Amino acid sequence: MEQRESRRIPLPWLLAPVVVLSIAGLVTDVLGPKLINDHPLVQMFFNPRNRYLLLAAPKIDVVPYFVVGFVRLVLTDPIAYVIGWQYGDAAARWIEKQMGDTTGIVRWIERTFGKVAPLVILIAPSFNWCVLAGAARMRPRLFITLNVVGTVGRLVLFRIAADAWRDELESVLDFIQRYQWPLVGVSLAAVVLTLMFRGGSAIESPTEMAAELEAEVPDE
Repeated sequence: MEQRESRRIPLPWLLAPVVVLSIAGLVTDVLGPKLINDHPLVQMFFNPRNRYLLLAAPKIDVVPYFVVGFVRLVLTDPIAYVIGWQYGDAAARWIEKQMGDTTGIVRWIERTFGKVAPLVILIAPSFNWCVLAGAARMRPRLFITLNVVGTVGRLVLFRIAADAWRDELESVLDFIQRYQWPLVGVSLAAVVLTLMFRGGSAIESPTEMAAELEAEVPDE
């Protein structure tokens, strides 16, 4: 047991980039109405939400769009996978609490993960699902393949949608540009209210998150 733990990558090291990117995501969420027009690549990298991927597409050439979008979307997935692989069931229980699962969906997916995991990672390779993939011991090669294919497919779909709705998106971007500072104020209020509702859990430190996960590891 001690030998296995000694081979683990320390949790704070794994979680530090996740926390940094989460904080950057909050900041760029507030500044989104400003950044999406003036610095769309910055907005895409630090806050790759679907709405920003779609809005940024008309303003960015194809190559930088796919390079920046791909790198950012897969950046924390290997970290999540390694956390799941190292901590197994404890990591799955931690994710269940992080997601606030009250409907039993996470538990159901855990029980049937062997069957649905490839589809989940292909369609929605989020941090939480990648942790569960690692905990379920999905083969690394399969995980990487599904993650890459799913991420590229997601970017292609957004690019196609942006081309199809270019006029509508440019109208939205013009509106955002015109009222960017009032919209920044609205975004700030929304983020503050979200943090208050979550009790500040959205900005936990790597050490706090590591302690929560390690608390799920059974004593032996």
